[in-house]
Amino acid sequence: MFKQTTAVLAASLAAFSFQTLWAHDGEAGHTHDAPAAPEYSEAELTEMLGYMLAYNTGLKEMGFGPKDAEAIAKGLKKGLIDPQPSPDAMAKMPAFQQFMQTRAQAAQALAAAEAEKAAGGNIEAGKAYIEGLKTEDAEIQTAESGLSYKIIEPGAEAKPAMTDTVLVHYKGTLIDGTQFDSSYDRGQPATFPLNGVVPGFGEGLTKIGAGGKIVLYIPSDLGYGNSPRPGGAIKPGDTLIFECELIEVNPEQAGQ
Repeated sequence: MFKQTTAVLAASLAAFSFQTLWAHDGEAGHTHDAPAAPEYSEAELTEMLGYMLAYNTGLKEMGFGPKDAEAIAKGLKKGLIDPQPSPDAMAKMPAFQQFMQTRAQAAQALAAAEAEKAAGGNIEAGKAYIEGLKTEDAEIQTAESGLSYKIIEPGAEAKPAMTDTVLVHYKGTLIDGTQFDSSYDRGQPATFPLNGVVPGFGEGLTKIGAGGKIVLYIPSDLGYGNSPRPGGAIKPGDTLIFECELIEVNPEQAGQ
């Protein structure tokens, strides 16, 4: 267990970088020369180790706070002094594992409850938005799954299956117009298996053939549900809108 814990910790520290702290600047689209590296004392840099442990190992999410800092520091000091895990530490390990598991489960349950609460309003807003569009545009259809879509160009007669790989240009937005992704902005279409994307996206592309264009209105349960990527534009319960152009089906096979 000690070796496993050490490996996990080492991986966490290796993954952590100042890019993590500067991510917001990059996401905002700012580009600038790297600032001159300031000089810090060894003590200041050693203190950063503790900061990284708190920031990047989920301690805050599991409910640990300033009140626990002294006990954590005490254990860290013992671990640095002992040449190997002490009998006392080994004896406590089963209880420690249960303690951490309980903390993690509680944190997950809290996060899920908060996400579900936040999702409720977004789900209803998405439903109202799609129903409003359907009253204005008779060309918008709704599949049995709940996916709504509008075929702009049907494309080739042959349609892809969910087991196929496709080459697609797409733009994804939320119902308020916020764009969260676009292959057009990247300057090249994307290739992916239809069974490897969110259900509504994959199903929607089976409605058209190569050369076709379609707009997909994907309700939350066919999108990212209550668990979108943390920190992204998509929130729990959000309805997704994709404008898609199906360029090719099974592009690698076609080139063989």
